Amino acid sequence: MKLLHVTAALVLTAIATVSSAQYPAKPIRIIVPFATGGTADIVARIISQKFFEQTGKSFVVENRTGASGRIGYEAAARSAGDGYTLVATDATYTMLPSLYGNLPWDAENDLIPVTISAQAPFVIIVGPNAKAATLGEFLAQAKANPGKINYGSAGIGSANHVVTEMFKREARVDLTHVPYKGMGDALIGVLTGSVEVLITAMPTAIGHIKNGKVVPLAVTSAKRSTAIPNVPSATEAGVPFVASNWFGLTAPKGTPKDIVDYLHSGVVKALASPDVKERFAAQGAEPSGISPDEFGKILRDDAKRWGDVIRAAGIKAD
Repeated sequence: MKLLHVTAALVLTAIATVSSAQYPAKPIRIIVPFATGGTADIVARIISQKFFEQTGKSFVVENRTGASGRIGYEAAARSAGDGYTLVATDATYTMLPSLYGNLPWDAENDLIPVTISAQAPFVIIVGPNAKAATLGEFLAQAKANPGKINYGSAGIGSANHVVTEMFKREARVDLTHVPYKGMGDALIGVLTGSVEVLITAMPTAIGHIKNGKVVPLAVTSAKRSTAIPNVPSATEAGVPFVASNWFGLTAPKGTPKDIVDYLHSGVVKALASPDVKERFAAQGAEPSGISPDEFGKILRDDAKRWGDVIRAAGIKAD
């Protein structure tokens, strides 16, 4: 009986090895839990296109939107761990357990890390008619008018909502939250003056910044962004505040390690391409390509960091 079990295990291992050697034998699906045109969607499509150019292996990007990304993430978490489903994952994922409590999947274990493709800072912007041209001037106004300056977000519990609450704490200012139905609406809000300030991912705002439609006060990276080198970091401008969003890939639990390693190396190769670097730089993003283990640590650390912010701010998503 013992010999039978050992033989069965060896057969299964051999089957898995042959299967992995032939991988991928069909297109790989990337679930994007957000709308077409968002940063997570753009990064996923850039990587999938370059992967196809370099290997001839196809990806199919599938946008599964709704419920702050929960619909797409749950669909991925419940998919087979066979290497043919991935999910475009950003920092929002690490906020979900603290925002919603009882998720219908195990957020810590049901999706496993592959790699981070790109990282991008947030940028603090105000409308073209704002009276503040620097972060210092804006903070002086906010402190002189507590609770009277509005900030926009993509909705309660969105990444930029949580990040702005962290910024409020570090800058010691009282701003009033105005949630919108998405980042597009929030951008319109700051452009029209319905809200005074918005903290958003750099790729979302870069076009409006370069067109002069909004005024950037600071970036939230540790140093200045090469995309807008004349804009100081928040730390440089007097607020010790560093935060960035990242965009990567995770896979359903059970995906074989050799397949995860294959996908990781493919992304790293895609990120080394000059045209990918150029496209990311134009968006104010930087390529990453860290290992699955390094990505796993970021997932754990961010879950704690953003969980602390969410609880301190009393944010409760519907």
